[in-house]
Amino acid sequence: MELMMDSMWAYQYEDALRVGKAVEDLGFYWYEDPLVEQDIYNYKKLHQKLDIPIMSTEFAPGRLYGMTQWITEYATDILRGDVAITGGITPLIRLCNLAEGFNMKCEIHHGGNSLNNVANLHVTMAVPNCEFFEYFPCTGSLMYGLVEDIKFDNQGMVHAPTEPGLGYQIDWDLIKKEKIGVLE
Repeated sequence: MELMMDSMWAYQYEDALRVGKAVEDLGFYWYEDPLVEQDIYNYKKLHQKLDIPIMSTEFAPGRLYGMTQWITEYATDILRGDVAITGGITPLIRLCNLAEGFNMKCEIHHGGNSLNNVANLHVTMAVPNCEFFEYFPCTGSLMYGLVEDIKFDNQGMVHAPTEPGLGYQIDWDLIKKEKIGVLE
């Protein structure tokens, strides 16, 4: 089992370095978002001091164009994105392609709701440089218009859907019930 550390912007540089060395010594797989994503200066310093792969850019400013600076400045080892933050399936694929062009991974963040998770799943399966599928189970309103959520087999694996489109049935009854109005 691989362990990853997601600090979600918890540290200033000195603390991020100390925690990074600790998780590196413990054999963690990557160190995610130790600093706020506007702090590319300290990410560069951190990258120089640690051997553990650093993953960031989940919410970095500039979308695709901003990511080039993270790569060329050696501020991250792994790019991060999802359909909601990058602006859809096509921009997320472009981000993965950008990372691939620099022989980097681009790990896709969970979608926050079932529909985004399904879209992220399609991108994960379409690109060669995403190793994991991050998934948080969705219930209630986070099911977001799907009849059922993504299913995993008993080995923890998820498989490509076989239905058309995104491959999951839309809950039209829920959409009709929650509809506020129709633009014409």
